[in-house]
Amino acid sequence: MKIINPNGRYLFINISDISIKLFEDSQFLKKNKVLFYNTETDKRSIIYLIDKLKIKNIIIETSSINHISEKLTNDLVNSRYRNVKVYDVQDFYEKVNKRIPLLKFDSNEYFADNIFSIGMFNNDRIFKRFFDILLSILLLPIAIPLILAGCILIFIDSPGNVFFTQTRSGKSSCRFKIYKLRTMKSIHSGDFTKENDDRLLKVGKFLRKTKIDELPQIFNVLKGDMSLIGPRPERPEFVEDSIKENAYFDLRHLVKPGLTGWAQVHLPKATPVDNLKKLEYDLYYIKYYNFKLDLFILLKTVKVVFTMNSH
Repeated sequence: MKIINPNGRYLFINISDISIKLFEDSQFLKKNKVLFYNTETDKRSIIYLIDKLKIKNIIIETSSINHISEKLTNDLVNSRYRNVKVYDVQDFYEKVNKRIPLLKFDSNEYFADNIFSIGMFNNDRIFKRFFDILLSILLLPIAIPLILAGCILIFIDSPGNVFFTQTRSGKSSCRFKIYKLRTMKSIHSGDFTKENDDRLLKVGKFLRKTKIDELPQIFNVLKGDMSLIGPRPERPEFVEDSIKENAYFDLRHLVKPGLTGWAQVHLPKATPVDNLKKLEYDLYYIKYYNFKLDLFILLKTVKVVFTMNSH
């Protein structure tokens, strides 16, 4: 996928809700020189603007245009001969933010383009499962001593069950038990943890920062409940609330949940306020899944662990 020039010159032909979303939740307008063009009212020549202002990228909103005029078509074709890149606004948003634009309107209707076509091919699922098993087995000699060390530290700090299990929603919304090391003083109600949470064990913060508390999920991967890479599994009650808030949330369950994922490496310190962005990242991962992307996420996750950034 080609990288967008972070300091380019852009011509937006017709402004859409996606364009507005792009401008609102990023620094795009501050970092780039942007010109707006309305096909119904603007009489200027697009080619003239390209030549005079050295436009390098055109972003066009086509969903609100029933027909593209012959003149506009000719201008767009001619712009390609000037090495100008032409993007549909949705594709452009995805390239800039590396996530899918999700829009819910006041009428409780949603923007829907090709989002319902996302998902993995069967060959991808088979290869991904093979990779999960192979890498999980290779990780066991490293993970088991770390898990045992974590168990000892937890028991010294807070005698009792050192493991924590919780019901989560997996692929096709099937429920399963997730395994973690206990990082709190007692089995809690499942409320979101806060910064400087007094329920955390003394060793709990360290186990979370280093992700050692998540290592027992390797056994979830070997069982087939999870993958190494994918959207993080959520509690069923949180899933129900999230679907009420945004119907697209259920599309996360087209694939197995993961130990780490595209949303986690982009938002390592995410809070509930970031739920929509996390969903956009998760759906982007499902839409553009490939082995290279999985490797990139693994390397980014290792970086997060070694820099000890917490989720």
